[in-house]
Amino acid sequence: MTGRGTCNADRLSGARSAAFLARHLAAALTFGLVFGFASLQAIAAEPRWPSGPYKYITVDQSVPDALVELGRNMRVPVRVSKLVKGRLSAGMPVGTAHEFLKEICNRYGLVWHFDGIVMNVATEAEVQTEMIPLDANAAAGAQDRLSRLGVIDPRFPVKVSEKDDVVSVSGPPSYVELVRKTLGVPAAPGAKPGDGKVVPVRVFRGRQAEAQNVPSAKAN
Repeated sequence: MTGRGTCNADRLSGARSAAFLARHLAAALTFGLVFGFASLQAIAAEPRWPSGPYKYITVDQSVPDALVELGRNMRVPVRVSKLVKGRLSAGMPVGTAHEFLKEICNRYGLVWHFDGIVMNVATEAEVQTEMIPLDANAAAGAQDRLSRLGVIDPRFPVKVSEKDDVVSVSGPPSYVELVRKTLGVPAAPGAKPGDGKVVPVRVFRGRQAEAQNVPSAKAN
């Protein structure tokens, strides 16, 4: 009886240990998957910045050309708005590629947005606020969808009204369009890039943001 009882106890102890290990293994795998997905979300809105100083010599070069060259060195396509003007000369501070881009944006009033493939650069005057209407009850999952797909960028406000089934988004045209596509909303028929209206937007310079009234586009 004693030997049999000891054997049964050993089996019970082994079963409990196996169940314990199985639960912890499942928890570890789940944590790894969640952690990995969260990491993808965290880096989705930015390109892979190279480490170390960005060695770039500016000799009276146009700003658009310097931005395209930056993207080429990072192996990231860069799309620059036709409204981006100005020329770079000597005097750019030494820093990383990210700091180089921020310095150009601060100097020339630009904003950039990375959609996961292409880095888009526009002027602050092109930043717009748009109200995107959604189908009935579609707003309930809008914020979650944008977050899961890595579209949310903390620099550009996105507000969802479940009561009105509408999403308010502020940012450069490329970001507004990305939000539209992610939510499955086509651009309004006959819509143009801008109609000269003045709308309140947030203009970002480095880490600081300020609200300004700027024209969404030049009136014809």
